[in-house]
Amino acid sequence: VYNNSYNSYSLKMKQPLFVISILTIVTVSFSINLKNVYDWQYVDFLWDSENQRNDAINSGKYNPNSCVLYDVDEAQDGRIFVTSVREQGVPASLMVVSDETGPGGPLLDPYPSWSWYNENDCNGIISIKCNHIFVLDCGKVGVNAVCPPQLLIFDLENNMLVKRIDIPPHIANNKNGTGLLVTPLAYVRDCKYISDATVFMADVEGYGLAIYNENIGFCRIESNYMKPTDANFTIENQSFYLEDGILGLTIIYEQLYYAPLAGKEIYKMDLCNLHQECLKLNNLKLSQSEVDKLTQLAGTLSGQTGPIASKQCAIFFSNIPKTSILCQDTGTEFHSTNTEVIAQNSELLQFASGMKVVNHGKCLMVLTNRFQRVFTNTLNLNETNFRILAMNIEEIRDETNCFASCSELF
Repeated sequence: VYNNSYNSYSLKMKQPLFVISILTIVTVSFSINLKNVYDWQYVDFLWDSENQRNDAINSGKYNPNSCVLYDVDEAQDGRIFVTSVREQGVPASLMVVSDETGPGGPLLDPYPSWSWYNENDCNGIISIKCNHIFVLDCGKVGVNAVCPPQLLIFDLENNMLVKRIDIPPHIANNKNGTGLLVTPLAYVRDCKYISDATVFMADVEGYGLAIYNENIGFCRIESNYMKPTDANFTIENQSFYLEDGILGLTIIYEQLYYAPLAGKEIYKMDLCNLHQECLKLNNLKLSQSEVDKLTQLAGTLSGQTGPIASKQCAIFFSNIPKTSILCQDTGTEFHSTNTEVIAQNSELLQFASGMKVVNHGKCLMVLTNRFQRVFTNTLNLNETNFRILAMNIEEIRDETNCFASCSELF
């Protein structure tokens, strides 16, 4: 939850492990075109009327200084969804980028409509699979818990709510009652069986992972590997301290990869083993020792990373302090000679907070939000602060070795 308390900022967005360090010297492939899709100085909305907008401003429900974009995804029909975090001054948290533009940038249309948003709505980060959007409601507006955490599933064909799942407190929080569910990752083996989707939800404050499947119920796992290890951030000469745990999630060949935000490691777990262990428990928590046994260290990075994404055998991640996006072939060792920088831009890539492979696997989409400015209260609404950027996956494949071991054709 993002508020004005220095220590309360959070991205709402053991057995020995084999460690391979990634050196700071990596292959650079700057021939990849970094396309600017959308940008904003500040966030504004498609209001039902000018009176509605004025009332929202006068009542404090809408304050451009409070609206920060965090995540992005794209539907099959081309609609681009973005999210914000509900707090004072943020009237909606899940929006579609509209074709209309205001002084601050493209206007955002609340999804599914304004009627869904009131003081007690706190819908959050998203994942789109099989033409369904999985919306994670963290249960908080600002620092206040206003409703139980829940998972909402909408059918994008008709924008109707398909399912609402309440998340039990012992799954959403650790044993101390601390928790903030942020990143959902929906995994569907076959779109014909969307009801069998497994949803992984990162707990950035309780340092764990909540898992839901209709057939096995809920399961929660926690590990020391999900905790922050490097909480000092510096982006473009601005520094801040942020003890956020697991944030980035992606799945590659039946392996769940995850990365703590305040850390320099990416870990992986076998999905089949994890599923079997959760099946035994049904709505309980795995012990930390059991989770550690299921965990492998995929690689050690040269800087903190935020969201992660993947396509076939290739994994994509950011280097936050170096304002860059990198890729790696997961079929090879995580090593400096196998890690490639596909984009570096100190202006455009200030804090990648959202990253997805979209457009039927053809595009890597990244949302950046200059979070260091948000955290230090130095955001200037006369400057460009939020961007959606894109890179062509086929171009990345042709210009790098990040897909070298992939067996599938595009």
